[in-house]
Amino acid sequence: MSITYRAVSDPEILQRVVDLEMIVWDLDPRDAVPTNILHAMIENGTLLLVAECADQTVGLSLAFPARRGKETYLWSHMTGVHPEHQGKGIGLQLKLLQREWALKNGYRKIGWTFDPLQRGNANFNVHLLGATANIYHVNYYGEMDDGINAGLPSDRLEVTWKLKGARPPIIEPTVIDDESFSLIVDTHQRPQLQVLDCQAIYLEIPANLAQLKQHDMGLALAWRLALREAMQGLFAQGYTLVDFVHVNGRHAYVLTAPVPWYMYVVECADGSFYTGVTLDIDRRIKQHNAGKGASYTASRRPVRLVALWRYANQSDALKAELAFKKHSRNQKLMRLKSQDSFRDGEFIHGNL
Repeated sequence: MSITYRAVSDPEILQRVVDLEMIVWDLDPRDAVPTNILHAMIENGTLLLVAECADQTVGLSLAFPARRGKETYLWSHMTGVHPEHQGKGIGLQLKLLQREWALKNGYRKIGWTFDPLQRGNANFNVHLLGATANIYHVNYYGEMDDGINAGLPSDRLEVTWKLKGARPPIIEPTVIDDESFSLIVDTHQRPQLQVLDCQAIYLEIPANLAQLKQHDMGLALAWRLALREAMQGLFAQGYTLVDFVHVNGRHAYVLTAPVPWYMYVVECADGSFYTGVTLDIDRRIKQHNAGKGASYTASRRPVRLVALWRYANQSDALKAELAFKKHSRNQKLMRLKSQDSFRDGEFIHGNL
């Protein structure tokens, strides 16, 4: 039978949604989002999508407006498919329709959380959809006693699905060097951590969390704590989770180190200075000397690089650029000659 999809608000359908919640997540009725709350949410900007097969509701996706600081985005609270209908692409279609609705309604990103030890969810959310992460929540929901989550702290990985622009490149390695793994499954199925400092780091997880919990809850807890330690440590260093891969029977997250931004100062042909920020300084200097870098430098070519500072991110580089531009010419000359760090940026090149 064919599957149909639609946004719903009808009370009868809402009751079917509640019933499906309890089936998908093996919930106690008190833990399901009830019909009255669903109705109130839908009346105030929430999107509830369902997948239907004949007269049966077999999939659902609930997302509501959210705000963090000055940023508004769509928060996808739950997406689930009836066990008898999983593996048919229903979850993917629900998320794609959610994305389409979000774009039409002015959203630029969708966020949600999932259990990072659930291999299927990791593959779907990170590898298939292209969501990324750099936030780890410890025991996010507190103690949970449903059929899926009982027995372990409810740690969650918060992901961001950017709706515009290119997704992170899909990584399809055929072989991964063991030296690239910061977390591995050892020969006794236990987690083994090692500290690494490289551009791409892999964190392996067990193949089946449910089976692991049934076999050895203590070992499952050890994995929860090990993955927590690994992810929190790497996120604190600025790493971003960008993919989830399967190689030779191993299942692992891929995290990449932050790409530095640079604030640069060039001296123009007339002796004046121009300041900017970039990811690729060589390419940027070539653009300036080709007349394509900025209108100011286009008429003052050639330019030469006289100073370069490295920053952890674009925001820090832009703040440094603004501060440098406020200097008088004499202050700029003193700064360039000193070759000191500036606004937490490391000085890496000088040729005044």
